[in-house]
Amino acid sequence: MIMQKAYRYRLYPTDEQRQQVTRIIGCCRFVWNRLLEYSSKSYRRRGESHSTFDLNNFIAHTLKPAFPWLSDAPAQTLQCVSADLGAAFKAFFRKDAAYPRFKRKHGLKKSFRIPQRGKVDADDNRIYVQGVGWVDAVIHRKPEGKLKNITVTVNPSGTVYASCLFDDGSEAPVPKMPESPRVLGVDLNLGRLAVCSDGTDYENPRTLRQHERRLKHLQRMLSKKKKGSENWKKLKHEIAALHEKIASIRKDAIHKMTKSIVCDSQADIIVIEDLNVSGMMRNHKLSKRIQDASFHEIRRQLEYKCLWHGKMLIAADRFFASSRTCHICSWHNDGLTLRDREWVCPECNTRHDRDRNAALNLESFGLMVLAGDAGEVKPPEMPTVDGRAAMHLRSMASVNEEKNRGCSPEASRLA
Repeated sequence: MIMQKAYRYRLYPTDEQRQQVTRIIGCCRFVWNRLLEYSSKSYRRRGESHSTFDLNNFIAHTLKPAFPWLSDAPAQTLQCVSADLGAAFKAFFRKDAAYPRFKRKHGLKKSFRIPQRGKVDADDNRIYVQGVGWVDAVIHRKPEGKLKNITVTVNPSGTVYASCLFDDGSEAPVPKMPESPRVLGVDLNLGRLAVCSDGTDYENPRTLRQHERRLKHLQRMLSKKKKGSENWKKLKHEIAALHEKIASIRKDAIHKMTKSIVCDSQADIIVIEDLNVSGMMRNHKLSKRIQDASFHEIRRQLEYKCLWHGKMLIAADRFFASSRTCHICSWHNDGLTLRDREWVCPECNTRHDRDRNAALNLESFGLMVLAGDAGEVKPPEMPTVDGRAAMHLRSMASVNEEKNRGCSPEASRLA
């Protein structure tokens, strides 16, 4: 598999360039909504489904003659809209996503993609965006390889970023397991963001809690302003900037943590749990903290960073009772609750830290995978980077044990 890396740069467009970016985003949103309406009506009335080629013809022969202002956007950008809509319909029919929705003018996500004629000038700190021109940027990292496409994103706070995808032409390194590979178990939780089996802990930054008082104050002030007024717009912008700051601090901490786990730990195999994050979010008492921890983002970064460095990532099944099982004598603690952060094994009299014990059990699970005793291999529930970056391993013994005890899925996820 060819390695592709994306570099995200901050753009500083002029007022005229910002207006042009807004026009292109508006054209893309308009074309998306019209194509979605056209495809939905065709399927509902005549049972017809349209390919990307058909949608491109509809743009060129129907939409552009009727709406000449669509020429403000590059033709390749509008073709990317039809390709994205086709991919959304394919994901819907695979039951991997919901039915595509119409886009609102004041939605949070505003972006467009340029597949050709983009340029990155690292010497002069500028990026050429087709339809906009040369835009000043901060090139903090010099890219390597051939530029494939540029995605321009406008955040609710007004900041503009360009995600540049480069292909360096090199193959992804294939994991080479030594005779005695080193396995590292990583347990994700809310107290400490990650606890590793080698004794390393990564503290949870809790960025939302740090800025929650300021955020509540701004939202309370916003509720007292007249909607649409200048003061209302200023507060909306300030709230959006604070949300962006919280997200940036959180993502920076996760990037540093995942890089340390993959590179500094010198582990050949990393084992994590396949957490049911959507099910955990149903707990209204912990949903805010779970969302702030960003477990899915941690897993996503571990997947592609293991791919980059030739490491193997294993996701243990969510029925694997990592916290309830003693890592020394394998005794199962049926009465363990979420509040019990420490417990004593009655068989071997070992005092366990809940999170450290889970990390050690995940390490043992990785060793069982190498020995072939962990069970069958499940296909990934979500597409990974290349199909081999993350392996989902299901222990049939643990599943049968949970079923025989009659444990509910909500109770088993706390294990």
